[in-house]
Amino acid sequence: MSFTRRADEAPSASGLDSLTEDLRRVLRIELFRDTCSAVSIARLFSMHRRTLSRHLRNEGLAFRQVANEIRFEIACDLLKNTDMPLSQIAAVLRYSELSAFTRAFRRWSGHTPSAWRSDHPGLRKAPRIHRRRDRESSIPSTRRSGDPS
Repeated sequence: MSFTRRADEAPSASGLDSLTEDLRRVLRIELFRDTCSAVSIARLFSMHRRTLSRHLRNEGLAFRQVANEIRFEIACDLLKNTDMPLSQIAAVLRYSELSAFTRAFRRWSGHTPSAWRSDHPGLRKAPRIHRRRDRESSIPSTRRSGDPS
């Protein structure tokens, strides 16, 4: 992880080393786990939750705001690039119900997830590759030709 500042130091002004960018990278992974909370994420950065909140506030952000932005990015990626059912996307993003995910997505984008998916066709319609089965692989291993029996 590129975050090497002490907990009491303010994040640098450069875009590459900002706490927010580091937080976004970590959240992309941690949002798939049950333990994604401000406390657990702050612990990963070796700082107290309040220190994390203060640094984010200095950048004009809040933890929940950043987490929701990452959830929206992940949701858009899944909607655009997979055929995953909406209920499964909601579960991946740790929503208790599809309706909660739909409300959140509508708040973020102004559209329902299904309407957004239909407006943003992606790679999900790629044709499947069908491999020819080798004739010998369909013969049980105990009766292959050439085997001494």
